[in-house]
Amino acid sequence: MTSEASLVDAIFSLTNSLVELYLANVIKPFLVLHEKFYKALNDTLRSLLDENSSSIPKWFTANFITYSRTLMVLPCIMLMVHGHTLLPSLIILGVDFGDFLDGVVARYWLDQSWIDSVGKDIDDDKQDDNEEKPINVKESWVVSQRNQTYGGFIDAVCDKVFLIPCWISLLSCVPGSEYMRIAQYVALWCLILTEIASGCIRFKAYFTSNGVAAPGVKGLDFSTSAVKADHIGKAKQTFEMFGTAFYVLVPFRYFGLLLLSAAVPLAYESVRRKVKKRVIYVDGTCETLNHETLKFWKQAKGLGSKLIVGIGKNDKDMIANASACESVDSVVVNAPLKISLAFMEKLGVDYVVCGVGNSESVVSSEIVAAKRCLVIVDDRTCMPMDSKGGKAE
Repeated sequence: MTSEASLVDAIFSLTNSLVELYLANVIKPFLVLHEKFYKALNDTLRSLLDENSSSIPKWFTANFITYSRTLMVLPCIMLMVHGHTLLPSLIILGVDFGDFLDGVVARYWLDQSWIDSVGKDIDDDKQDDNEEKPINVKESWVVSQRNQTYGGFIDAVCDKVFLIPCWISLLSCVPGSEYMRIAQYVALWCLILTEIASGCIRFKAYFTSNGVAAPGVKGLDFSTSAVKADHIGKAKQTFEMFGTAFYVLVPFRYFGLLLLSAAVPLAYESVRRKVKKRVIYVDGTCETLNHETLKFWKQAKGLGSKLIVGIGKNDKDMIANASACESVDSVVVNAPLKISLAFMEKLGVDYVVCGVGNSESVVSSEIVAAKRCLVIVDDRTCMPMDSKGGKAE
């Protein structure tokens, strides 16, 4: 059993190394041109929206565009089933353009909502104190975060809802010689399975969100890859959409297959990064459990896939409070007050996360030297602790 596990690990290690070579030598140069083109397109579309802001209806939102382009999967499949090629190809390219447009529109309405909120604050200041004020209802952390992240979540899911049925439909009409048929089946099935897996992971992440966004990490990159995760997603989307559009056209079928094949390693890497485990440890020895402590734990959980809370004594209330928090995966009782590297290795911890005030008293100098202690500075920023006991710049 051990030899089989070692063989599987070796295969995955080799696959990851080959994918990384592909990212560094093929995808990274491609992204330079990709970014230049889409930046110019973004600036053009945004200027058009700003110039015509008075005539843009309120219902023309990013979600409206997302839902509309997703529904285009029905005529696209119907046309392909009846032997049409040009119209389905144009629909697919139009859907890809819509995927870019909804991002531009989302940013436009976000800026507009900020302007409107400033005007509302001014009107509220002018409101007569004798006037009856509306009831002030606050959303919970979880509801608020889901509302904020819904656009990105549904955008990614709708991309898959459009593409996967198209690929399944194309499986029934794969042409070519025996070897080329095999290559086409492999490319399409790999994309179908990886995108289904990616969609399932996104659903789980969205509906199990803990209500607090993870702070951005500065001064440390969790990934050693040459290409960032969001850039992988952009390149994958481009190859998948354009590859499908060209694959539908008979004269360009093999060029489309080339683009779809180029998307397979990107789809694999995208899923691999989503399921990569990262264990976070925090010191949970506190007399009272308040919203600030809960928020800190939720932020720490957002930095990894598993959160371990250490309690420095055998206090039933502290242990029960930590165990009751949905962000906490496990609790260590009678944990050492100062964490050593050996303790981290024994528990399988990747990083210790601390607050600004207690970082020096929680971790040893060897953990700091290894850059495995992260300090949450504020709601948006997290930095590795430096050897002087401060935050690394």
